[in-house]
Amino acid sequence: MKYHIEKSTTINADEKHVRSFIENFARWSEWSPWTIVEPDCEVVVEGTPGEVGHTMRWEGEIIGSGSQTLSAKNDEDLHYDLEFITPFTSKAKASFLFESSDTGTTVTWTMDSKMPFFLFFMVNIMKNLIGMDYERGLKMLKAVAEHGEIPATTTYAGVTDIDGFSYVGIKKTVPFAEVGEAMRADFRKLTDDVVHTHGKSAKQWVTLYPKSDMRNLTMKYIAAVSDEELHDVDLGPEYVRGTIQNGRALEIKHDGPYEFLGNAWSMGMMHLRAKKMKQNGIPFEHYRNSPEEVGAHELKTSVFFPVKD
Repeated sequence: MKYHIEKSTTINADEKHVRSFIENFARWSEWSPWTIVEPDCEVVVEGTPGEVGHTMRWEGEIIGSGSQTLSAKNDEDLHYDLEFITPFTSKAKASFLFESSDTGTTVTWTMDSKMPFFLFFMVNIMKNLIGMDYERGLKMLKAVAEHGEIPATTTYAGVTDIDGFSYVGIKKTVPFAEVGEAMRADFRKLTDDVVHTHGKSAKQWVTLYPKSDMRNLTMKYIAAVSDEELHDVDLGPEYVRGTIQNGRALEIKHDGPYEFLGNAWSMGMMHLRAKKMKQNGIPFEHYRNSPEEVGAHELKTSVFFPVKD
């Protein structure tokens, strides 16, 4: 069963500059949505950058193995042959399409592949997963091309002990594309109700993610604070209460703007899969400081994936 993926972004830079990050595989590590997940992945680059036959091969414990070869090019397009070896075997065609305008260069990243007919129910999930990777990659490509770097770092911190706590928060289910805006509104309400109205404080500011629907791209989340000082406070019917248990969790640290937090989630999910860790609870983000107190580049967040010992 065939499927097509297509994602675009507009970069405030000329086309030649933008192409230099794509047609030379030696530069993919600066923005790739996969090598950021496993920076130590073994990568071998062969051939002349920007010329047909230019090839990249990778062999990773977390992101798997495969190769990509530039198969055709012209002034507007770059076309690649993709081969994945592990964690699954498949082949695909990928392309980058360039369009210059007064606002910069629009880059469109596409992929065409297929799945066995008996896995038809997985097609939308696969398209959405890869599409999210493409969106992360284009976001980082834009940052590198415009500013010379990605203003965020993502670090694998391993499995650690976590201290449980009770929380109170706002539960919602929204499309993935609306999560950021919805959460900003919820945390503004939490701040108004908890801090400004009741004069209380909280040690933990977190977002829990009880369920994600990758087929329909919707997310259920709970924007919450720990309730050390809120046990006897009635915040209203829209608030829910719950508990994060003591235990062990895989921790991914993210320093920088929230818009790049998808890298931390991808790193965590890929490590869980590759190392066959079993989840044991609801994953959550823990915000170690506040955008009301520091700039976006100084934000510190940990993403925790509770796991079984």
